[in-house]
Amino acid sequence: MARRERNFAPEVAYVLARLKLAIQALGFSLRIIEKRLQTGDGYLSRVFTGLIELKMEHIIGIARALEMAPEELMAFVYPIRKDPISPAAYELWQRVGGLPPVAPSLAPRQAAEGGVTEADAERLLRQALGRVFGDLASTLGKEANKAS
Repeated sequence: MARRERNFAPEVAYVLARLKLAIQALGFSLRIIEKRLQTGDGYLSRVFTGLIELKMEHIIGIARALEMAPEELMAFVYPIRKDPISPAAYELWQRVGGLPPVAPSLAPRQAAEGGVTEADAERLLRQALGRVFGDLASTLGKEANKAS
């Protein structure tokens, strides 16, 4: 019987590639993850080739098998937020009472010749603070592990 590989939508292909990268980068094989998921041999290969449709349960299971929270794996899959967010995403955040990560599609103020726009400055500040707090959290985590 010939193997049929499914043509994925680009978004699905991207998610599958990032999931596979996460597994490999952490030093696991598909077979080890399958054992942790208590599935048969070749199950994840069939997911990654499209013979089995990717489901949210797969993503949650892979995250747990990698010993991380699903939201951590999703943050790896989509590490950069769209800036600015779409009006629909902004409205969703407003309706559920949350604070949107960035303002909706507002055109950034234009800078003077060769200057930096307000949006550029905000983006750079967010990136810098993210690195600082990420490094701090990593350092504190390592110190806590040494202490225990």
